[in-house]
Amino acid sequence: MQTELKHSKLEKILKLAKNNGASEAEIIQSSWTENPINFENNKLKTLESNQSTGISIRLIKNKKIGTSSTTDPEALEKVVTTAVEASEFGPIATFELSKENLRTQNQKLTNPELPLENLVERGTAVIEQLKTFHKDLLISGGFNLGYGETIYLNSNGVTGKREKSVYSSSLYAHLVRGEDFLGIYKGKSSLEDFPDEKEISKKIFEKLNFSKENISLETNKYQVFFTPDATASIFGYILAVIFNGKVIQQGISPLVGKLNKELFDKKLTFIEDPGIGVQKADFDDEGIKTQRKTLIKNGVINSFYFDLSSGSKLRSQKQDYVTLTSTGNGFKASLSTSPTPELTSVLIEGGKTDSKDIIKNIKDGIIIDQVLGAGQSNTLAGEFNVGIDLGFKVKDGNIQGRIKNCMIAGNIFEVLKNIQEISSDREWVGGAELFPGFLIESLTVAGK
Repeated sequence: MQTELKHSKLEKILKLAKNNGASEAEIIQSSWTENPINFENNKLKTLESNQSTGISIRLIKNKKIGTSSTTDPEALEKVVTTAVEASEFGPIATFELSKENLRTQNQKLTNPELPLENLVERGTAVIEQLKTFHKDLLISGGFNLGYGETIYLNSNGVTGKREKSVYSSSLYAHLVRGEDFLGIYKGKSSLEDFPDEKEISKKIFEKLNFSKENISLETNKYQVFFTPDATASIFGYILAVIFNGKVIQQGISPLVGKLNKELFDKKLTFIEDPGIGVQKADFDDEGIKTQRKTLIKNGVINSFYFDLSSGSKLRSQKQDYVTLTSTGNGFKASLSTSPTPELTSVLIEGGKTDSKDIIKNIKDGIIIDQVLGAGQSNTLAGEFNVGIDLGFKVKDGNIQGRIKNCMIAGNIFEVLKNIQEISSDREWVGGAELFPGFLIESLTVAGK
């Protein structure tokens, strides 16, 4: 469908909604195409592309919210009728829809070209290179090119369009040696081109070499260096939860009443920047402009992030958390769900020392790179209790080998209150988190 035809359909849905008694209505139409090139256990597996397209409507009738969605572009009347009927039992609307003009891109989305043959050759070559480590090493992963657009329109005349292409490269190496299972994953995403699979392979090969020897670890206190991947899995995940405006509004975040309080190390600055990374977005799924915001500034709780619902409820309670109803963070997990507060791309500012130099100065410690169970702890209390899926023992600045069957637990309000070092070098984790590594002076690691 051409963009003009899409807008014609969207405007027709809005008119139907108003004719059925809605005071306000908004429409989102999303289309997305995936082009995966997957390898599994050293062999090419799939080359099939898939496409999804759908329409979602949210309306307000008699001050109640009704929503509906469909993947059938011809079911316009039904999607409106369903939303109107749902509004009879829907939640009370505590907000009005956006009236703010958005930057609309008028150019037609051009489908990016997938260099299929070249990528198959590149994937095969990198697998052959990794297999030189061990004849039984199995490699999975590959490349993916996703592209699409999201069109927003509401009855207040607000329109906007987001479009992007996301290029991803990933590799997973696993090796079974008796009862010992070793798995190493590394992936990257970009808006410009496929991330260099050779660089990904190089990092995996380095970790494979570090894993040649298994080191027994006694339960004790150690210096712990969290790589950017581990920093994102543990600390990034918890911070995203406790700064969520819905959790703040419900009064269950440990940060309630802590605005402008210094709860973390002064070295820590945590920022959301919707202008960078693969989650880049000019506006959210409620037609609100996104904005760069500093959530933690030099250890101080500086702001939270809200959608229309959570922000409006706090304003009605005359809380001082927000000056606007929304911070432009209302996103839908899928077309069939309602918007909820979500972060776009986030970053943590780097420190002064390179991670390699930080590790060289570790006397007796460990490196944590991959963890298991990061989301299974009491996150709302800031707690983590995770298994170390991939970690290494460091003695006098030298990596001695891989540690197995170890756990680490803590609370971010204690751990991130005393950060010994934040690395100056940062990595994109999943294309949406630009994180450094953290060195913590002393943490208890449970060995076996």
